[in-house]
Amino acid sequence: MKSGKKIGIRDIAKKAGVSIGTVDRVLHNRAEVSEKTRKKVLKIIKDLNYHPNVLAQRLASDKIFRFFILIPRRSADNSYWEGPLSGILKAETEIKAYGIQLDKYFFNLNDKNSFRRESLKLLTSRPDGIIVAPVFEHESREFLRKCDDNTIPYVLIDTIIKGQSYLSYYGQNSRQSGYLAGKLIGLKLKRHSEVLIVNFTSELKNRPHLLEREEGLRSYLKEQDFKGRVKNINVSSMAEKEIDEIILQNLHNRTRGVFATSSAHKVAKIVKTAGKRKRIMVGYDLTEDNVLYLENGTIDFLICQRPFEQGYHSLMSLFDHFVKTTKVRKNNPMPLEIITRENYKNSLDYKKYKNEEQ
Repeated sequence: MKSGKKIGIRDIAKKAGVSIGTVDRVLHNRAEVSEKTRKKVLKIIKDLNYHPNVLAQRLASDKIFRFFILIPRRSADNSYWEGPLSGILKAETEIKAYGIQLDKYFFNLNDKNSFRRESLKLLTSRPDGIIVAPVFEHESREFLRKCDDNTIPYVLIDTIIKGQSYLSYYGQNSRQSGYLAGKLIGLKLKRHSEVLIVNFTSELKNRPHLLEREEGLRSYLKEQDFKGRVKNINVSSMAEKEIDEIILQNLHNRTRGVFATSSAHKVAKIVKTAGKRKRIMVGYDLTEDNVLYLENGTIDFLICQRPFEQGYHSLMSLFDHFVKTTKVRKNNPMPLEIITRENYKNSLDYKKYKNEEQ
């Protein structure tokens, strides 16, 4: 071969003494090729450093890959899921020319039955690959088991379900994020002060990432030999009308730390009413609702998990797996970003939210 000449399938076939069709079958791992011939062709491919132009082949192909997403619907009091969806839609615009069809299924974050209904509808449509937010552990395990039975690759986003054979995961290390929250709250803790943890969920045991956040914070305080009181409040969806009363009853002069494992703006509203005093409040996610209380100083720190990037890379991992046929990394923890009133406008999440950088 002349130096600098672009190598093609025809060159490989000529050097191996086989047909172009045989080289094509080896490249696509199809049958009807003897093991001896396969090894010979693969050695020549390696020697010639041949890399097929997969994307060009896909542009010329009529094959359609159907990818589905199953994530929570954005609600009036929780805009977080707008971030991952925006990232997914951005990725869709980049890859749809390669025969990618994206179908979208949404469920109610506070209704596990809506997750079950949407997941069943999704499976009847026979997807090639799925992106799923497994926020309900029991129902998600049932769904993922069916995906495994039907050999459907899936990517987990935001929440990891341990023991599952997922293709890839994009999300935060929940326990480490809770540990970080403990460090931040510890900036103003005295030895016998009090920390209040607030969880919003009717079935905390079915939301493992919230429990892990709480466990991470408790782990840090234990390491610091904290002698004060750590009290947690689990607010069910049925009790949210009484949330003001529930939290106000548990805010005391000794309360120096407030940790909201989700929906920080709901807690911040009450903390502001009660008076900020010397408390440090930590929550999650740079959402429109939380920014208001970050700006007025009620929320001191938000721990962010790059929801736009989670969505974008989760869809691209399916694209890499199916179209580019490249190996994707299984676990992709998002950086733990500390957002404050002083730096939030420069954060990537804020710019994506404001459409300043796409």
